[in-house]
Amino acid sequence: MSFDFSVENTGLIVVDMQNEGCERHGPTVKPVIQNIRRLLDRFRAANGKIIHVQSVRTKDHPEFTVFGKEYSLLENSPGAAFVEELQPLPDEVVVKKYSHDCFYETAMEELLAKFDLRPCRDRIVVTGIGANNCVYHAVIGFHIRNYYVTVPEDCVHSSRPDAKNFALTQFRSPAYNFNVSVADSAAIVFSAPKKKAAAG
Repeated sequence: MSFDFSVENTGLIVVDMQNEGCERHGPTVKPVIQNIRRLLDRFRAANGKIIHVQSVRTKDHPEFTVFGKEYSLLENSPGAAFVEELQPLPDEVVVKKYSHDCFYETAMEELLAKFDLRPCRDRIVVTGIGANNCVYHAVIGFHIRNYYVTVPEDCVHSSRPDAKNFALTQFRSPAYNFNVSVADSAAIVFSAPKKKAAAG
């Protein structure tokens, strides 16, 4: 089964593909990085709309100062940088987030408006790590804002297979599947841009 998407009405979200997070996920994340890169290359070739999400923290974040978590993903640190294979191009946008939620106190809504990606009309393809936390929050964020959402299951990863399976089972459930679908990235193709009618 193929999914034929319009380039003008589709956005690709690449969630948290950063050095520190990918290292924590271990060697099993490598094929997912390659799958995301192939999908990203297809979006780039089609002049698609791409948003990279970068999870960062400052040392005064409550995760550390209140809840006692060890420092991680510190802003401007090598660990918070994107993995080499998925570095954003100079003209691609990055949404920085300071929690698992790519909408909370971020520029996401503004960028969606800039790209003219609209609820109840347009589709968002969500990739990245981790399937049961940051990807999950992104999918649910777009779901509750009434976008169509597609999750390529070979382009999301969790450090535990059962956690990924839980997330995908949720996305396939009646609670979400009216506007969320799970697919294989190879099945995603782009229809040709619509030609504008000639004047006259």
